[in-house]
Amino acid sequence: MDILLIIVIAFLVSILFSLLGLGGAIIYTPLFFWLGFDLLTAIPMALFLNMITTASASITYLKEELVDKKVAYPLISTSIVGALFGSYLANKVEARVIILFLCAILLIASIRIIFFNNIGIRVKQKGNKRIIAGAGFALLIGAISSFIGVGGGTFIVPLLLILGFEMKNAVATSAFIITFISLSGFIGHAGFGTQTLDPGILFYSGIAVFVGAQLGSKIIFKRVSSKNISNIFAIVLLLVAGKLLYGLL
Repeated sequence: MDILLIIVIAFLVSILFSLLGLGGAIIYTPLFFWLGFDLLTAIPMALFLNMITTASASITYLKEELVDKKVAYPLISTSIVGALFGSYLANKVEARVIILFLCAILLIASIRIIFFNNIGIRVKQKGNKRIIAGAGFALLIGAISSFIGVGGGTFIVPLLLILGFEMKNAVATSAFIITFISLSGFIGHAGFGTQTLDPGILFYSGIAVFVGAQLGSKIIFKRVSSKNISNIFAIVLLLVAGKLLYGLL
């Protein structure tokens, strides 16, 4: 496997996804799978890079005081539990089942971005009720994310928007939450699985995504509209889902 190719891809993906408040695992997992990695190796690799990307972006967001820690911590707590369960479940089912679930999530995510990117729904509850509702959904998102090897940002961001966040705060808080979801999922897969991960690939690609995420997280403070990027991203997700489904036939 050409490690240089993986590093370059990881760097470019991290720039784009940190700009969108995501970590990139939703692309890393199918990409590593196509590059020849076993699916249960591709998933923890993707979650590891996802964690580095969002952690790097979170450094910038925390400095800019865009992360709402009061809401983030309860969501992190439940999502960690979900992520550990999802990683356990992934190592108990057939790879074909995981791929089908991944395809479904890719399709849902692309449809959400194309047709429902501007969330018009806001919960009426304030305070603890709002946080409890968010924590419940975070539990489910954490489980699904770790099970199929996606970061969960494509669902955490709209969840935060529904809870009343402004877009920049939703992106920043989402990145902070996803860092812990991805870390928990990675630890879970490493603990429950029997796969062997290449420390060299993780180290060098980790450095690449850290630098890329720093660049992407700073771009968000400039006058850059992410609408066109989001639409292109949605189309890419549709193509990826289609290729995965075609591979199962």
